Amino acid sequence: MASALPQSPLVRPDDSQNVKVSEAEERFRLLVETVRDYAIFILDPTGHISTWNAGAERIKGYKASEIIGQHFSVFYPPEVRATDKCQLELEIAKCEGRFEEEGWRLRKDGSRFWASVTITTLRNPNGSLVGFAKVTRDLSERRQAEEEAQRFRLLVDSVKDYAIFILDPTGLVSTWNAGAERIKGYKASEIIGQHFSVFYPMAIRPTGKCEQELEIATRDGRFEEEGCRVRKDGSQFWANVTITALRNPDGALIGFAKVTQDLTKRREAEENQRALAVQKAALAEQARIQEFQERFLAILGHDLRNPLASIEMGTTILRRQASDPTQMRILDRMGSSSRRMTRMIEQILELTRSRLAGGLKIAPEPMDLRDTLMAIVDELRTAHPACTIVLRCPSLPGTWDRDRLEQVFSNLIGNAIDHGEASKPVTVEARVDGQAVEVAVHNEGEPIPSDIQPTLFDPFRRGERDSRTAKTGGLGLGLYISRELVVAHGGGIDVRSNPAEGTTFRVTLPVR
Repeated sequence: MASALPQSPLVRPDDSQNVKVSEAEERFRLLVETVRDYAIFILDPTGHISTWNAGAERIKGYKASEIIGQHFSVFYPPEVRATDKCQLELEIAKCEGRFEEEGWRLRKDGSRFWASVTITTLRNPNGSLVGFAKVTRDLSERRQAEEEAQRFRLLVDSVKDYAIFILDPTGLVSTWNAGAERIKGYKASEIIGQHFSVFYPMAIRPTGKCEQELEIATRDGRFEEEGCRVRKDGSQFWANVTITALRNPDGALIGFAKVTQDLTKRREAEENQRALAVQKAALAEQARIQEFQERFLAILGHDLRNPLASIEMGTTILRRQASDPTQMRILDRMGSSSRRMTRMIEQILELTRSRLAGGLKIAPEPMDLRDTLMAIVDELRTAHPACTIVLRCPSLPGTWDRDRLEQVFSNLIGNAIDHGEASKPVTVEARVDGQAVEVAVHNEGEPIPSDIQPTLFDPFRRGERDSRTAKTGGLGLGLYISRELVVAHGGGIDVRSNPAEGTTFRVTLPVR
């Protein structure tokens, strides 16, 4: 327009002002037309489009030739009463000078986008309305990001199985979700602003572990471990912890996302499984050893019986023919050893049969226990003429297994003779105690050491007392089998032994 000015050196002041205004308008028009991030166009006073810029074409999809002259209601979705809404927007702009909102708008192809819309009233110098300037910005990406962020916040806030929260770059807690409150016990108002080291055991806090975790997350992008953490109430739990570095688009560190999962139940289950596996392995090994023992004992008992039978038979024949006292003593010793070996074999077989059968079996029948005790005492007096055995026993009728009880009391009284002081009597005293019979076998002499008394009835417990008395022990099965037989009758057996009182084995049997 400057080229259209007269070339006369005399230019009127108002003409100069018009030139400046025209140049400014031209620059503004060029600016508007080249802007591509905003749709900027003019509406006439009735709402019809009169200008169109490059940004409007990019955002809305119309070329200028397609849209100029149309009413701006074409940009509104069909569910909106476009004519009424457009008229209302223009009326508000007239009254207030501008109208502004965010809402859905349509492109030429019918697709929707979320828009920020501003309508500004245009008036000439005398105040008359000449139209409206309309600026539209596409906020679809921002809205999508906001919606995604909102959905993520709702998701994080609603998750209860994970503690999910944000730390600032120094490790202070800045957000808190429902899962964090459930797992750690703090409310948001109690924990936000505190350092995350409060979740660690007291012994760990001074070690710099928290700072090291943030350093690793900063360097590598994330840090992860399983370890012990502390709740508000001081209780500890086993946790899986992940710390992830958060950076802005420029790469600057803005904080850390921390996710904690309570693995206490899983850890307990794993430990229980490991313990069960160890227990099963131990039971399997125990069963294997027991099976080996039982087979070995069965074979041993069977293979020893035959040679012992031959020895006993030979000893009997030789005794009939022997006349020399020395030979008789040797044969008596051989017979005694053979009988002792026979008893040991019977104990071995008894133990094997009982384990294979699931326990010792009994066959109760009516009997008088006094008769059994008297027969045992008479037999032992004959076998041990130098020993004094005192029996105090009333009539004791009941229902028991005669052979099994004979085995029990033969063993107990025989042990009392073997281990008692030869010059002191062995006493057997029985009495009725309510619905039970109690039989006490007592001897004087060296007591049973207190350290072995708790395990005295265990199988294969032998030799501790025998080594001190120089007497030869057996297999350590006699007391074990005696206890099992008494228990099979529903009774019990115990021992009391000390230097002042001597040793007493006490058997209690229920009267049936």
